Amino acid sequence: MAEHQVRGDLLGVLRGPEAETLLRQSLDTSGMEMRSWELEQIYARPGAEISARYRVQCAAPGAEAPTGPTAAAERRELTVVASTVALTPQQRRSMGAVRADSLQGTVHLWVHPVDPELPGLFVVEHPAASPGGGLGSRELPGDAELESRLSMVLGEQCRLKGLQMLVLRPLRRAVYRALVSSARGQRVVYLKVVRPARVQALLERHGCSVLIPAIADAGDGILVIDQAPGLALTHHLYRPTSQADSPVDIVLPDPQVLIRALETLRPETLRMSPRVPAAQRLDGLAESATAAGADPHRVQRLRERIGSALRETPGPVVPTHGDFHPANLFLDEAAQHPMGLIDADTVGPGYRADDLATMLGHLLVLPSIDAEGYAAVPEFAQRFHSRCLIDTDRMDLGARTAAVLLSLLPGARSPEQREHHLHCAETLLRPLSPAGQPR
Repeated sequence: MAEHQVRGDLLGVLRGPEAETLLRQSLDTSGMEMRSWELEQIYARPGAEISARYRVQCAAPGAEAPTGPTAAAERRELTVVASTVALTPQQRRSMGAVRADSLQGTVHLWVHPVDPELPGLFVVEHPAASPGGGLGSRELPGDAELESRLSMVLGEQCRLKGLQMLVLRPLRRAVYRALVSSARGQRVVYLKVVRPARVQALLERHGCSVLIPAIADAGDGILVIDQAPGLALTHHLYRPTSQADSPVDIVLPDPQVLIRALETLRPETLRMSPRVPAAQRLDGLAESATAAGADPHRVQRLRERIGSALRETPGPVVPTHGDFHPANLFLDEAAQHPMGLIDADTVGPGYRADDLATMLGHLLVLPSIDAEGYAAVPEFAQRFHSRCLIDTDRMDLGARTAAVLLSLLPGARSPEQREHHLHCAETLLRPLSPAGQPR
């Protein structure tokens, strides 16, 4: 059976009703009875494992479904990961994982925060062990261990006052917002949990711009990162819909301010390993977009048109951010100066056109998240696009931006949002009319 067919079958299992059987049978081994489940996210990386994250409500077997004000306390909510990643018997035992074999392939299931590639999750999170020694059963450290490590890297005795998970990509990374207090007061830091083997490279990348916040290694793949100053570009572009009756003035920055942030990347960036941009991953992106529910014929036509419009060398190799989008760029309150550049994991050599395409693609997506709240974004995206065309070829930039949109499509939350991604990508690749507008 072809590899893409196997991947498609496994995606169908993890996305469809068969997932309920996998979850229910796996939780049975830990003496827990599933009450309900919900698929939160599918991660289908081309050429790598497929993983799914579920929110599961469960209770002790035989117990009546709790109701009333104590119901939440009597139920237990778990984050369960199902993945096609290969695990050894020793790994399964150490993390309380369950193996499930079927005609479609083998899947392993475990309960967050255990993860075979992210040992730092054991330190950051500390739920009670599951009863019965089954799925997810493992004693984890408590707050004291994390507080000790934070105190060490921050250089003062700290107490953990709050912890919020912002990102969880099983086997890859997790990001938390932590509120800590000390004799000097309270402060916010971010904890990024990665594979330990990546730590040294990430420490080096975070030194490549004065705008990138300070970072420290807390061990086991836990990186502690300062909060960036200023306000995210997404903040500047958003008007809360709750304030529609009393409009808030939106300060649209000069697109050149965004370019200036990229110009702060130091020459040593060129010594880093490059990130493969979306434009060079078209086959895998097309596969993932189709698996996520996009029309395969439109995706294939888009893939072909992107490939034919790309320039082999769109400019000189320069320092690039690699994930340059509105949530990763912070500006001052007046939106006149860049203040912070976060998520520097992908900093390295590349083409400026790919950074510009990444920003433009994300800008085009924002109105599909909240059309009213991001009502000012289409105008700003048009202004930014015009600025980019001073230094780039229109069709090449359009193709690279369309590739970015294709990469974002699997994260679309609805068929309407998928259609928005496809429509924007197709529009970018239309030939110009005599009036200079896409046909």
